[in-house]
Amino acid sequence: ISMPVIATLVRMAGGDALHTGTYGTGKMHADIEEELHSKRVLLDDMHGLKKMMPVASGGLHPGLIPQLIEKSGWDVQIQAGGGVSGHPDGVRAGAAALRQAVDASYEEIDLEDYAENHEELKKALDKWM
Repeated sequence: ISMPVIATLVRMAGGDALHTGTYGTGKMHADIEEELHSKRVLLDDMHGLKKMMPVASGGLHPGLIPQLIEKSGWDVQIQAGGGVSGHPDGVRAGAAALRQAVDASYEEIDLEDYAENHEELKKALDKWM
């Protein structure tokens, strides 16, 4: 059974969110076209059913955020457990680094440039990139 079929069934059952892959960026991805198809199944009109949130997780960290957003678009929930809790300065700094990576991506600023003024992001990039 394919992931778009599972996405359809979960949406029909009233789900709120579903892991759809990492869009070629992390360790838990399949065919990117299938991942994008699953995402469309969750977000496109489906006879009045509520939309669901596509979730990306699995090996994500702040350094992968621009690539993830470029491939998935902005309608995605980013779960980066190890990419937050594995930060050298702890979970709070890891959360800040992830947010800084999202902010830099939103503002279309290169992560390395953004990290010059954001210590948490700089340390995350030093660790994972």
